Amino acid sequence: MYKGTNKTALCSQNNIADAFVRLLRENNYTSISVSGICKTAQVSRQTFYSLFESKENIILYELSKKHCFQPGESCETKALSLEELSCEYSNYILEKKEFLSLLVENDIIYLMHECLFDSFINCSCFEPERSREYREFVAEFFAGGLCGIAKIYISHGCRLSPAQLHDMIYNLFSGNYLVR
Repeated sequence: MYKGTNKTALCSQNNIADAFVRLLRENNYTSISVSGICKTAQVSRQTFYSLFESKENIILYELSKKHCFQPGESCETKALSLEELSCEYSNYILEKKEFLSLLVENDIIYLMHECLFDSFINCSCFEPERSREYREFVAEFFAGGLCGIAKIYISHGCRLSPAQLHDMIYNLFSGNYLVR
């Protein structure tokens, strides 16, 4: 995926991503072709492949640029608490429900995992006192769990209230559901 600074390339990259999301709202992910994306975005196939290489990379781009959860936005220098994380993530799901629904409906929500993992690793408030290796284990655990929570919440029609969603996240990650 292109990560340079060329303004023309960045503009084309954004146009391709926007075109892809428009197509995804109307079509199944598997039925969207690179040719269709290029036609909608009004770019050549060469431009597409030089900027993205695949449809999956468009989703990763959209997640990283517009739709990724950023833990610790409310914490300044202190460590992120589970309470804060639960609140932030439940708000994130509610705010990004439309995009997350596209991922769930097309069975590509798993692509969110990488973005979540990177967000945790790059958050200065996430386990700041721990080693890199420890942080990676915890980030992987949280990324997998939070991705799964978003999937189930969306799959079940977003029926939980914001407070119930928050409580579900908090209870699952605190281990409260494992205690008998």
